[in-house]
Amino acid sequence: MEAIREIQTVKNGEVQLQLPKQFWGQEVEIIVLAMRPAATPSMGKKSLRGILKHYANPALMEKEQSAWFDSVGESDELG
Repeated sequence: MEAIREIQTVKNGEVQLQLPKQFWGQEVEIIVLAMRPAATPSMGKKSLRGILKHYANPALMEKEQSAWFDSVGESDELG
């Protein structure tokens, strides 16, 4: 299926669209969607830091510092 996407401004309730020859004589579906307003510049850099805070388990936080070493260190001893 071939698609054409074109953004136009509606003037007097109309838009103009010239289709290529491969569409001529065919039935086509026309979908009209209003564009969202352009986003305003954000106030500084956004970060995902802290977004998952409500999933945190305080009981496991003290184990975080040594978790990687504990995991890797044990596998090295076995091998």
